[in-house]
Amino acid sequence: MALLAPKADFYEFGHPKPADIFLIVEVAYTTIKSDREVKIPLYTEDNIIEVWLVDINNQCVEVYRQLIASRYEQVQKLQRGQNLSIQRFPSINIQVDEILG
Repeated sequence: MALLAPKADFYEFGHPKPADIFLIVEVAYTTIKSDREVKIPLYTEDNIIEVWLVDINNQCVEVYRQLIASRYEQVQKLQRGQNLSIQRFPSINIQVDEILG
């Protein structure tokens, strides 16, 4: 899932560019290892500023932020009972419990 910058044509004439992507959310049940080892590094190459990896098995959300030199400098693992926010919208708090259901 991706949270994109608003665009008048709703991306009708082309896919979003990295600068248009505020957040990518990956939900993993059986693919956690490949998501962490393959997809996350690919997102750094594409300059995606924030990625959330929802780990269904371990009931947590891994947050990857602050992309510097093709590496996420801030990596957090948030558990049930904790809150997080999207880097572009820091005043909006989301409970991990709401994400995990």
